Amino acid sequence: MSSLSNLRNGTYRIFALGEGIAPEAAILTATEQGVTLAGKGAVPEREQEWRVERAEGGTAIQFPAQIIPSASLSHKEPQSGERLILGPLSDFPTRIWNIEPLPAEPSLEPFVIRVPDTDLAVGILPIKIFPPQLGLGMMGIGKPQTWAFEFIRE
Repeated sequence: MSSLSNLRNGTYRIFALGEGIAPEAAILTATEQGVTLAGKGAVPEREQEWRVERAEGGTAIQFPAQIIPSASLSHKEPQSGERLILGPLSDFPTRIWNIEPLPAEPSLEPFVIRVPDTDLAVGILPIKIFPPQLGLGMMGIGKPQTWAFEFIRE
């Protein structure tokens, strides 16, 4: 896992952290059905690889990591409950996120993925379906969803 100072441009696997969540079972995954969580080995590895790029005003999280231009982690509107989607290749400029460390738990090196200039962050929607649905939620309500970034390659 990487600390913010080590979160450089490159390809990462992004894990959901939290009470009752085994990180290897909750990896940010892009499929034909959209963005969700899946366990290691449940899908081809390339569906769990994301290109993290520092950009003006924040960070882009792109998929597939090997293709430029790529689709990006996105949403239609910045509002609570909005599901995460893969922005289309024509979505330019790429959606920008703030990736912020949570200093309260430095041993876990958790990060929050937040929509810039809002209190909305990427989280697991409280919908009881499988695979888990991801969307935007308000940061001040309960504990925000945290994520860890595992560096794979440049």
